[in-house]
Amino acid sequence: MPRIIALLILTFVFTGFVGAADKDSDLKQLQGKWEVVELVEDGKTIPREAIQEWLPSGGHFEIADNAIMYTSPQDDKKHVKLFSLDATQFPKGIDIVTREKKEAAGIYQVEGDKVILCFADPDEAKRPTEFSAREGSNQLLMTLARAAKQSAASPTPPKQDAPKAVAKVLTDAEIREKLKGVWRYNDAQGALIVTFSNDGTFSTIREKSEIRVFQKVFVQTPISSGTWRLETGAITFHILTSAHPDRVNKKFDFVVRSISDRDFIFTDFIGSVGKATRIR
Repeated sequence: MPRIIALLILTFVFTGFVGAADKDSDLKQLQGKWEVVELVEDGKTIPREAIQEWLPSGGHFEIADNAIMYTSPQDDKKHVKLFSLDATQFPKGIDIVTREKKEAAGIYQVEGDKVILCFADPDEAKRPTEFSAREGSNQLLMTLARAAKQSAASPTPPKQDAPKAVAKVLTDAEIREKLKGVWRYNDAQGALIVTFSNDGTFSTIREKSEIRVFQKVFVQTPISSGTWRLETGAITFHILTSAHPDRVNKKFDFVVRSISDRDFIFTDFIGSVGKATRIR
């Protein structure tokens, strides 16, 4: 019996040392800058070009020790999240934590300059047992690739002054044609999406983002609709329906300061300057 107990203790100690060594090795390999190149959330594959909008990190972050650091493209602020590894389980475990709570429970696999991660929200599901994110699983599957290093061998050529563009005054007809489509305006409340239709009607939707684990969930709420007209560079919105009853049957004027195929700069009805970006 003592021999059996001694063997069990030896096995436990040896396994613990191997797990600790694996953890230290993995942690060392995780150091550096990374980019999310593949992302699947609850059965939905996020196109690579949309990852930047989908993740609060913009899809890029840096790992130093056990800290994940990134600058959010939403607020230009630096954020830090801590993580811990557990190399003694299979698949190997990873937890993302903040001061308030455990944000994500997941598993990881290091493959050279690539890392595969699978997460679940601890409040909604258990830790994943496989690297998948099927519909209904409430899991997030992502593949990271080490960010390419910029070559120091080729110096940046000196910047040459671009030729100055000659400003062109657009007619109402030209502005009206450029306005048609869907525009996004970011403000303190989130994003306001405005659709200018060909028939002279418009609609607005308020979009707010909620961050769950590493992905964003966008919640859209219709705000108002009505008609719009353009005269001498000023847009008049006539609101016919609205989530704010006091705005119904009211008119609001916005002055077009400049507009291109991509950007639209305006002065609103209270004199504030804003900038909208075309979505489509």
